[in-house]
Amino acid sequence: MGDTAAIPLDQSQRDLSVIAGGHMVATIEGRTGSDEQPVTVERACVTPEYFHLLAVPLLRGRIFSDADDDKAPQVAVINEAFARMYWPYQSPLGKRFKRVKAGSPWITVVGIIANARTESLAEAAVPKVYLSLYQAGGKHLAILLRGQLDQGAIPDQVRQQIQSVDPTLPVFGAQTLNQTLSASVAERRFSIEMVACFALTALLLAALGIYGVISYMVSERTHEFGIHMALGACRRNILRAVVGQGMGLAIVGAVLGLAGAIIVSNLMSGLLYGVKPTDPMTFAGVSVLLLAIAWLACYVPARRAVRVDPMVALRCE
Repeated sequence: MGDTAAIPLDQSQRDLSVIAGGHMVATIEGRTGSDEQPVTVERACVTPEYFHLLAVPLLRGRIFSDADDDKAPQVAVINEAFARMYWPYQSPLGKRFKRVKAGSPWITVVGIIANARTESLAEAAVPKVYLSLYQAGGKHLAILLRGQLDQGAIPDQVRQQIQSVDPTLPVFGAQTLNQTLSASVAERRFSIEMVACFALTALLLAALGIYGVISYMVSERTHEFGIHMALGACRRNILRAVVGQGMGLAIVGAVLGLAGAIIVSNLMSGLLYGVKPTDPMTFAGVSVLLLAIAWLACYVPARRAVRVDPMVALRCE
């Protein structure tokens, strides 16, 4: 049983819906040749309030009403992916399909909704059929609720209301929509956190490496810097030269790193949601961050070098 919040079952029915998921093997009317073979599609049996409760936009036609019961002709609402797959160059409204089971009635498409990520956050364009629960029925039902009551009271409230109708019905698995989403991305989140941990470690090692190289270079050139400052060289110019040398190495490393990242970016596609593997803003942001840390790693030892007294620097061997 899922929910988006908690309200008593006798309040606004627009904030309550019931859904039963699964698959169905169907025959599409009008398909010929190899296309005439039955197809397996995602199916959901829902009450009319389902689309309103989840704010799924209607693109064409209509959604279910209370009049779509077991005495009315069977109707269906399909998503945009289903329409494009089976009726790509024509309007799906009025088209029909039916289950392959003998004696099954034809089901008429009456509405098209936008694609929704109901099965996976990674895939929105999964062809899906929605049937009226009043016509198709269902065994394993999920109750969706929306409201403002205490979430901790959801299981007891729902169980009490449902078992007042039938005491033998089991009610279990209550959780908020946020909890459902969190659980669905838990594995991906863990993988991303591990990758981020390794990335931060690599960034730290890069900063320490640059700092160590520049510090060593500065210590080796302390005598040289003393001569330049004794002859009247501006400290700012020396600072700029040291930082520029270190930043030149950092820029070359960043360019090579970007090239390597683009080559292997597709390996990360399975861990990403809402971001392309070659997202330019991500690459730009990481590059700027790396160069900023590199600049700081160069600036600290360079600043220390130019603050040394020229006489001390001239005596340095």
